[in-house]
Amino acid sequence: MRRLFHYILLLLFIIFVLEGCKKDDELPFNSLEEEIDYITDKYVKMGAAIGIIDKYQQEQELYYGTISSFNSNPPDQHSIFEIGSITKTFTATLLAKMVLDGKISLDDTVQLLLPADEVTMPAGSDSVIIIRHLATHTSGLPRVPRDSDQPLPPGYDPYDPYAAYTTEYVYDYLTSWCDLMFEPGTQYSYSNTGGGLAGHILGLVDGSSYEELIAREIFEPLGLYETSLFLTAGQISNLAPGHDNNLDSVKNYHAGDIFQGAGFIKSSLHDMMVYLKAQMGLLQTSLTDPIDLTHQAFFDVGGVTYNDRDGYFNLSIGLGWHIHEIPESYTYYWHGGRTNGYMAYMAFIPEESSGVVLLCNQSSANVIARFGDELLEAVRRY
Repeated sequence: MRRLFHYILLLLFIIFVLEGCKKDDELPFNSLEEEIDYITDKYVKMGAAIGIIDKYQQEQELYYGTISSFNSNPPDQHSIFEIGSITKTFTATLLAKMVLDGKISLDDTVQLLLPADEVTMPAGSDSVIIIRHLATHTSGLPRVPRDSDQPLPPGYDPYDPYAAYTTEYVYDYLTSWCDLMFEPGTQYSYSNTGGGLAGHILGLVDGSSYEELIAREIFEPLGLYETSLFLTAGQISNLAPGHDNNLDSVKNYHAGDIFQGAGFIKSSLHDMMVYLKAQMGLLQTSLTDPIDLTHQAFFDVGGVTYNDRDGYFNLSIGLGWHIHEIPESYTYYWHGGRTNGYMAYMAFIPEESSGVVLLCNQSSANVIARFGDELLEAVRRY
């Protein structure tokens, strides 16, 4: 009897411990807002603006932290942030529109769209770079021009690393210094060089510039009046200043025409929520068909292992978008952005019509994807 009693006590103890572990692991919350508060507290050191659309298409905006160490107010829906490489999804939408308008083809050879007397594109042994390769990061172009022996451009500033790259300098890089990492169209490797070149070429095809073209064809039709490449007077007054990981103030990014399409748009949560709804099909606009084209998978990378958790996802690349298919679960489209002083993230689940936007005026390495993915998973649970 005594032994049975001990067994019962031991069993109760084990159940108690397991239940306690289960509660710690699950970290139960009473609401989505409470869980977002918890997630944000782990990552935000300065300020953040978060927009969510849940599976019932209910919208919510949440604001955290402060504008800067000198301004204790939190960001609001009109605060301006750099969105970094989310810019590439705007460039891809512009590309898709021009494809559907018959102005360019995804199979056009890049060399034929550039001034032949000024630049010679690198090529593989069996293939050349086409426009689709630039939009899907399959061109073989290195991530940045400084991944070569070419001397840095005059006036190069590591805290504003693209400002000194002129069109002439990048043309020289492509002609004389650039070595492709692989045969075009055969592998995936993220490239700001390719993303910037895509935007530059679209401006050439239009006979204008990337800045003029993106404003006319994308910003204006969507009503994104707080979105631009260069800070307007109104944006400067609403700017959430950027900060590095030590919370020191840093410069805003600048770029000439050659790199603008890769990562230099500035925007607000107000406008980015409009953009998110357009991407999710919750707004019917003149860009609905081009947006749908950007969501098609053009290159299958295959299975990719999570870096910070068990399991894997299948990665495909659309025009500008990364498409993550989690086996037996859900598929989401996403892009992140990071500059010296900002982090940004946008993701959506088409099947559930849910999504998130995250804008931060601090920059930390290897944070934005984890932060954004945790927010998206939280939204799915409610």
